Amino acid sequence: MQEYGHGAGSAMPYDYRYQVTKDGKRVGSVEAEYHGRAVWSIEHPDFVDPGEPRTIERLDQALYAAGFEIMPDD
Repeated sequence: MQEYGHGAGSAMPYDYRYQVTKDGKRVGSVEAEYHGRAVWSIEHPDFVDPGEPRTIERLDQALYAAGFEIMPDD
């Protein structure tokens, strides 16, 4: 499992929550600011970390390039 960002107990609020899927199976979750920093936990061997800065935009690009989907987590 790869986890990045500030982690649990962080003082930084994340207003947006997403789920990450691959081939219809949920493989991770993301918490993010609007057009800003993000933390994620993604458990799949095809996931390649996008590196710094850890933003939702960079993560989004990396996920789509590897065939993942990201959508709001209701």
